[in-house]
Amino acid sequence: MKSSTLYRSNLSKEKMVLLEELRAKSQNTSMESHTPDVYIRPAKEKELDVLWQNFKVNQREEKSPGVFLITGFIAGALSMFLMTALLSFSSNALNERNNPDTPKLVKKVKPAKPAKLSIIPADQAVEEVKTVAPETYTVKSGDTLAGIVVRFYGKYDPSKITKIMEANKMANPNSLSIGQSLIIPMD
Repeated sequence: MKSSTLYRSNLSKEKMVLLEELRAKSQNTSMESHTPDVYIRPAKEKELDVLWQNFKVNQREEKSPGVFLITGFIAGALSMFLMTALLSFSSNALNERNNPDTPKLVKKVKPAKPAKLSIIPADQAVEEVKTVAPETYTVKSGDTLAGIVVRFYGKYDPSKITKIMEANKMANPNSLSIGQSLIIPMD
C-alpha cells in the first residue's frame, strides 16, 4: 500500500503490522497449491476489509429529519411558555406599582361590637324628610333645556324638563334667552 493511503486511513502501528503479515501470507499461499473447492480471497480484498473495519467504527448514524422537527417544536413551545410567563409576571408587577389604590398589605380588622338595636313603635316614629335646595343656572349661548337636564341629572328625562318648566313658569321649552336665570329643582 502507498503511505498516503495508510496516513488517510488512520491505521495504528498494530494494524499496519497485521497488513504486512497478511501480504506476506498471501504471497506464500499464492505459490502453494490450493485445495479444490476452497475459495481464497485475493490479498487486496483483505487489505480493504481491514480498512473498512476502521471506517465502520468511526461512522456515526444519521438522525432522521423528523427527530429535528419534533425537537424544534418542543423547544419552541417551551420558549413561548417561558416568555409568556415572564411577560405576565412583569405586567402584573408594573400594574401594582403604578396603581396606588391596590392594597399592599391586607390587615384583618376585628369586628366592632354590635350596636344595640331598639325598636320604636310606628306612632312614635319621626319622619326625616330631606329636602335639597334647588340650584340656579344662568343660560349661556347654545344651551337647550334638554342639555341642562343632562348636565344636572346625568341623563335625559322628559319629566325633569316639565319640573324645570313648572319651577320657572315657562310655557315653551324652546324659549330660553342668554343670561336667563333658571331654577333647577333637585328632588
